[in-house]
Amino acid sequence: MLKFSKIAQVGQVIRAYDFKPMAGRADCYVEGTVTKIDNRGYDCFVITVTRDVFDGEVQPRGEHSRVGHEVFVPFEVSFMEYDARVMNLSE
Repeated sequence: MLKFSKIAQVGQVIRAYDFKPMAGRADCYVEGTVTKIDNRGYDCFVITVTRDVFDGEVQPRGEHSRVGHEVFVPFEVSFMEYDARVMNLSE
């Protein structure tokens, strides 16, 4: 079983980090509602982004924002995986 395959279901809200949070580096992540579970060559959550944080700053909807876009969140990655990469915010 892949690491985050059971962390959320369709309709729940998740946070997925781009990079592992650490001291001296601002957070980068997306939050959004899981719209489906898919396989695009890898198993993933498909989310519609409701919040985009890059370099510690909330990105408003616009040209460089992921808000409103569909994003694919892998259940597991082989490089730089860690325990809190994906979090269920609905629980």
